[in-house]
Amino acid sequence: MENKFSKEIRADEDAFYMSNPEISAKYLASKLSNYKSAVELCSAVGMTCICLAEKMDKVYGVELDAKRIDDANYNAKLYGVEKRVEFINGNVLDEDILKNINAEVAVLDPDWSVDKNRPQDHAFNLSDTKPNVVELFNKVRDNITHNIVIRVSKNFSLETLKIVGMCHVDNIIYEGRIRFKYAYFRDDIKEMSEEDIILDRENE
Repeated sequence: MENKFSKEIRADEDAFYMSNPEISAKYLASKLSNYKSAVELCSAVGMTCICLAEKMDKVYGVELDAKRIDDANYNAKLYGVEKRVEFINGNVLDEDILKNINAEVAVLDPDWSVDKNRPQDHAFNLSDTKPNVVELFNKVRDNITHNIVIRVSKNFSLETLKIVGMCHVDNIIYEGRIRFKYAYFRDDIKEMSEEDIILDRENE
């Protein structure tokens, strides 16, 4: 996708490719705007955190790669939200980190590529993400919140996602095709559902 971001963000090649495009990060932030605080696990260079911080009082991002943390802090300043975002360098599966985060909603954004040399090849199973999103989901529920959103590969079906719980799925469509999905998990969701979300209607 060309023009993924409205500003010249700082990101390594892999992070730029895998990052949530600004248009879809802003859509997610609008969907979650009733919450005052959030955390993103696997936050990379921070675009989702930045868009969440435009709607919320406090946002945390947890990322293992220290260089990407530096880039995320730069990008947060670029977008003017650095006072509302805190990036934490660490393992997203570390419960000592998770239990010290106070957030009303959590966004999980694991790596779904199955081959580093072919990043366009995406996983079909939750256990194939890096980190294992089932393990991460359970740790987040136990330590932070039951309000969880997972950004997943377009290959993930409702039956696949049902493994971790009942959810509503947004199929994120731009430039004419599904790019990925947002799966929303909350305790009040009692059945599986999905809908198509077209983010570039004006370009059709």
